[in-house]
Amino acid sequence: MSKLRARTLTLLLVCLAAIAVGIGVARWQSDAPPATGPDGGGPDDARYTLAAVSLPEDDGGWITASAALREDLVLVGSSNERVYYVDPARGGVAKPMTATIGPVRSIRVSADGGTAAVLSQEGALRIMDLSREDPTDLAIDPLEGPGALSPGGDLFVFGSFELTVVDVADGRTSTLPQKPVPDGGRTAYEDWAVTGDGLVRAASLEGVDTWDPADPDRAGETIGCACEARSVRFNGDGSLAAFGTADGHSVVVDLTTGRVLADKTVFVGDFTIIWTATVLGDGRRAAAGTPSGAVVWDVGARRILWEHVFPGYRVEQVGAVPNSDALLIRTVESKEPDGGAADSKVWIATPAP
Repeated sequence: MSKLRARTLTLLLVCLAAIAVGIGVARWQSDAPPATGPDGGGPDDARYTLAAVSLPEDDGGWITASAALREDLVLVGSSNERVYYVDPARGGVAKPMTATIGPVRSIRVSADGGTAAVLSQEGALRIMDLSREDPTDLAIDPLEGPGALSPGGDLFVFGSFELTVVDVADGRTSTLPQKPVPDGGRTAYEDWAVTGDGLVRAASLEGVDTWDPADPDRAGETIGCACEARSVRFNGDGSLAAFGTADGHSVVVDLTTGRVLADKTVFVGDFTIIWTATVLGDGRRAAAGTPSGAVVWDVGARRILWEHVFPGYRVEQVGAVPNSDALLIRTVESKEPDGGAADSKVWIATPAP
């Protein structure tokens, strides 16, 4: 081989190597959280508008739970045993919804926005058809909540390790058989769902279990995320699950196929645990609470669309607004004050027109 041919071949190999390295770097960067501007806009220039959601001044307590019925109507629960309707678009106008026995622990709404389930810290469960005034009242073990409603609000499911299904119309309950425990054990279920075709699901950090009420004794495979999960949440119809991980990732899993749809780095830093994540709207967007704020990301493109930082606060929960790409965010002071309760704030973030 002549010296000229050898030099040409060497130069070609160097160029090919540089291209390969460039491709590798580009792929890594596409999965890293992109820089955002001071207004929180992401690379796709998505914009969200934040509005505060508050208790009425005369309540005198603090927010202990929240859920959104739609973008312009939020339910907030108080330490003073009350639940309110709040319209953030009208300056946070609030009106009473119901009372509870004990401070409000959780509020769940159905995907169609027609039913709400309120659980107190004392285990008093009130399920309300919001078009009527005759709620279903039950008493459950507080350790077994908070549970979730079916998309149409006709069923309520709950249970930390053993699932109970409540027929909202008459209050009758049935218990589903326990699933085989995965190798290494199972943590408590922390989210529940009823799918559009009537399957019942419960999610723990180890994965998602599914029951068919027509054949409840049939055991299926637990569907996991192949990740070190620290949180898990279903979408509105129970077809998708969003996991948050110990190393700053959010993972979306299709529960019909068991396939991981996307695994996205949403936070990098010294403390990266993602304690809360969810899927929004039709499943094209997901959201996560990071140690410093909240992010919305595109599931298909794996790109962060919007990010907002809450200085001095940690994000306790991000929740999906039914049939919307909006999200409900609950924040708590990072440092709890001496001799008092930490300040808790609720925000609704809606896509800007």
